[in-house]
Amino acid sequence: MLVLACWVLVLLCGEGGFALRMRRFEVPLHVPRGESTTLRCEFDLQGERLYSVKWYKGGREFFRHVPNEQPKKQVYEVTGVNVDMEESTGQVVKLREVELATSGRYKCEVLAEAPAFNTLVEHAILTVVEIPQEKPIVQGARERYHPGDIVRINCTSAPSKPAATLTWYINDRVAPEQYLMRYLPYMDHEGLETTTLGLHFHATHDHFPRNVMSLRCTASIGFFYNKTEETALETHRPALSLQSREHFYDSLGAPRTVSSLGLTLLLLCVLHALR
Repeated sequence: MLVLACWVLVLLCGEGGFALRMRRFEVPLHVPRGESTTLRCEFDLQGERLYSVKWYKGGREFFRHVPNEQPKKQVYEVTGVNVDMEESTGQVVKLREVELATSGRYKCEVLAEAPAFNTLVEHAILTVVEIPQEKPIVQGARERYHPGDIVRINCTSAPSKPAATLTWYINDRVAPEQYLMRYLPYMDHEGLETTTLGLHFHATHDHFPRNVMSLRCTASIGFFYNKTEETALETHRPALSLQSREHFYDSLGAPRTVSSLGLTLLLLCVLHALR
């Protein structure tokens, strides 16, 4: 029984049950292209002695810290990974001028010395983003529309990574799904994506409060980019018809039973009396 208990104790130690503990593991979710960023793998040895800390991207090792070796720090070439050796330590790795190829899954592996060789492993995904340099562009809109006309316009984002999410608003309300025409993103030679979202619908009187319909397209990427392009589409004010003019006169006090013929006869009488 004593031998069995010892084996259980060894297994627990080997799995980190009584030894290594991760205090802080941090890999940024999004990093703008061209900026620097920091990866953190802060641990508590809890009485153990450190053998090594290794960092991997997509299964390939790119940084190693071994306290008992000379040099203590080693960097290995991995596409998209540019390590700042001076700023990197056993618990912090700094990456300089990240590029789109820097995106990927990053893993930190902490290994204690013999006899237990306790190990800690944590991993997370980092995504490098290219923020659009311009506002979205709205194309195809006319200056004026009438109720009954077909509104057919497109909103296109500037190139970015990942692709921007486009949203159409009509008079400050999100456009119904049945109004939308979705297109596949276009990817250029750098891997940047351009998205287009169409807005197609029949205009009605309800779309023109005060004879103006406001259309707005918003492009967004996560919490760090949000740009809007807005356009106002006017409708022609209808010319006053003969019936409309009669109602106008009515509002000034003329009898509501007066017809068009009656108004004409009344004007003729007035002109005859003035002679």
